[in-house]
Amino acid sequence: MKNRLSYHLFSGILLLMLVFSITGCKNRTQTIACKTIPGTRAQHGSRFEAFVSRLKSLPESGRDTSVLNLIKTLPTTPVYEKDSIVSLYWYGKAKHVCINGDLQFGWSVPDTMDAVPCGETTFFHRTYTLPFNTRLDYQLIIDTTATTDPRNLHITPSGFGPHSEIAMPGFYPDPFRQFRPDIHHGTIGSLLFTSHDTAIKSRQVKIYIPAGYSDLSHLPVLYVLDGIEAMDFMSYPVVLDNLIADRKIKPVIAVFIPPADRYSEFMGNDHKAFMNAICNELVPVIEREYKTAREPKNRAITGISAGAYFALLTVFSRPDVFQCGACQSTTLTDEFYDVFHSYSGKGKNRPLLHIYLDVGRFDLTSGTVNNLTFLQANENLDRDMNQSEINHAFHVFNDGHSWANWRERTDDILVYLFGSEKP
Repeated sequence: MKNRLSYHLFSGILLLMLVFSITGCKNRTQTIACKTIPGTRAQHGSRFEAFVSRLKSLPESGRDTSVLNLIKTLPTTPVYEKDSIVSLYWYGKAKHVCINGDLQFGWSVPDTMDAVPCGETTFFHRTYTLPFNTRLDYQLIIDTTATTDPRNLHITPSGFGPHSEIAMPGFYPDPFRQFRPDIHHGTIGSLLFTSHDTAIKSRQVKIYIPAGYSDLSHLPVLYVLDGIEAMDFMSYPVVLDNLIADRKIKPVIAVFIPPADRYSEFMGNDHKAFMNAICNELVPVIEREYKTAREPKNRAITGISAGAYFALLTVFSRPDVFQCGACQSTTLTDEFYDVFHSYSGKGKNRPLLHIYLDVGRFDLTSGTVNNLTFLQANENLDRDMNQSEINHAFHVFNDGHSWANWRERTDDILVYLFGSEKP
């Protein structure tokens, strides 16, 4: 919808508001030094920036009225223009306001908003150009306190509390995440998993059973790491119901595994023991209790970030158990490449793998092999897997390192792993 600002300061700003689910978490409070990021701001063509230029030309004592008129016309942020321009603003009493998020080099360099004094208050603003289908998380830092943008209605979940969202006009949320009351729904069961290895703590594992289970048999199984968050944030049960109902995938059992000590189990001292516990103990329990397909090609394991590393390492280390995997924003290490090169060196004797990979163009800028960005490291992995002729799919999305990114791919992962066209 287009709105016209009073006093003809600017007109025709395109307002596109996309509705997202709201997940409640606690806010973070922290002291962060802010900087200005070069080369990311829109240089021309923004009516919002034209308004700011005219605002600066007014006497400071007269700016407040113009800003209040803007707020009446555009009470919510972000403000979108021409499919590729997005503006954020904050108005009030503060020494400085920064933006931190996916756009700020993976949350590593908060970006100082420009300030226009308006008497006792200040108008803080920033305008960016982005690809038309970009979706990103961000927060504002008001003086020293990080918070969601109070004018942004769209809140996304994260492991660090709620974030605000930028969703450009060309981004469309996944429709398969929407609950449909008119279809049959699966059920969620629970199982206490206790390993014989005392280093691995006991935990409740949630299990999705597809609708019509009593008439089904030989079902493939998906093992989901960070399982409880994946159920909540990625809408796995809903997406499974919808895809099965639409016959886009075959009926599937899904096992949602919560971590007890995420880093230790996925990448640290206990990761080998945790892999053995899943492959040698949990998988046999599931196959004893449920009507599963028993071949490795019908088992898949999936995770995000460090969980993606563990899932990928498991597929290459234990293809006798898992020959399918899905890994999002995968952390990569030298240890993984040792396993990868050992596996790929087996040539034609290796089993056929089926692996889904994705990463964000605005993903984290460090923390992976050789301190490459996540984008660079995952692009290199795609190249290496192509050279080794390992069956896989690889995607780069205009998004960041966040649950709100990963949840948009749940249907893609399930269709890739269990769709009718899978070889």
